Amino acid sequence: MTTEETKLTATNLDALERALVAVCRRSPEDAARFEEMLREKDWREVCETAAYSMQCRTLALKCWQAPPMHSGDVAYGATATYGRRRMLRLGISIYEPDPAAAIAKAERARRAARRNARVAAAGPAYVS
Repeated sequence: MTTEETKLTATNLDALERALVAVCRRSPEDAARFEEMLREKDWREVCETAAYSMQCRTLALKCWQAPPMHSGDVAYGATATYGRRRMLRLGISIYEPDPAAAIAKAERARRAARRNARVAAAGPAYVS
């Protein structure tokens, strides 16, 4: 799936906006470059560029590695999808500027919810 085919859900819009803010906070030069891009290009294109830049940086990708937003759903090895499938299962946008942190946060929340559900299912502890 290309980014043009990706539906802009509320989650995707939020991630794109956060990516743009994050890339502009990196340096005054980046802020100026992206502000100029916003004057010349479509908002989505600029935000996708920001998301791409942030994902490459936060994941420390090599030049031949694709960030989650461009990795597609085909696995080319044990780690080739760089978390995209896991991101989608966890409800995380493929445009998330820091995929590793978002995955870790979502997995912690999922574990906590499961733990809370087990505790609630066990009922109150018997006290004599």
